[in-house]
Amino acid sequence: MNLIKIICFLILIILNFLGSVAKTAYQYKKIQGFCPDWKIKYKLKCKSTENELTNYLQDYPIKRHKPIVIIAEEQFLGTGQNSRPWFSPKGGIWLSAAYPIFSSKFSTEIFSLSFAIKLCEMFNMESIKVDLKWPNDIFFDSKKLIGFLPRVITRGKEITYVRLGLGMNFLNKTPVEGIALSEILNTRKICRYYWTAKILKTIHESVECNDKKEYIIDNANKYLTKKHLPRGYDSNYWSIKEIDNNGNLRIYDETQEKILMRF
Repeated sequence: MNLIKIICFLILIILNFLGSVAKTAYQYKKIQGFCPDWKIKYKLKCKSTENELTNYLQDYPIKRHKPIVIIAEEQFLGTGQNSRPWFSPKGGIWLSAAYPIFSSKFSTEIFSLSFAIKLCEMFNMESIKVDLKWPNDIFFDSKKLIGFLPRVITRGKEITYVRLGLGMNFLNKTPVEGIALSEILNTRKICRYYWTAKILKTIHESVECNDKKEYIIDNANKYLTKKHLPRGYDSNYWSIKEIDNNGNLRIYDETQEKILMRF
């Protein structure tokens, strides 16, 4: 009898994840326009979607026009910038994506910014005003809504693909410095599959606009918050000037100007 219960439980889990893939794919197809189809994989719980993606790509190398995303309901060993722990409880949107490039002309220094501004535009379309905290956080009212980590994978002079690890506070409890989308909208009746699909479309759009450097830098400065300096710089002494044409952040104090580089 116990064996039957276990089997039934496992079947329900499998059906749930098949349903998650189908629901995300359905929402994506409704909004995708000319975007490519994604290979979507869901995990109930994992150490890190980044590790899962790395393992997957070892067995199934990325192909042209075949982006891949792994989405987890919960991570328990996620890491953020500079290997800091990434709080990833159930209820958020935690994913790692690989998007094929196969070009030597891709501009790596502004990819992080192109994705950031497309995220800001995505929220603006939903009447949600957000800011970019350089280089890779999206803030709402001085609280962190999204964090992401971009990586570029090369082979010789060719950019093979870009990777993005992303965490979005959605329906989850957050640390005091964070905020969930459900708090912003003041409702828990929001569809994770819809928002996941919008993020996938945003990744595609950020790649497509990579050759529009002036547009990316102009909009990055438009969305840039000057209230929050990068870690290690005291706002009592330093101020933010702008993002320069190479995607670097220019800051200054009373005696000097400094350039902070993303990579």
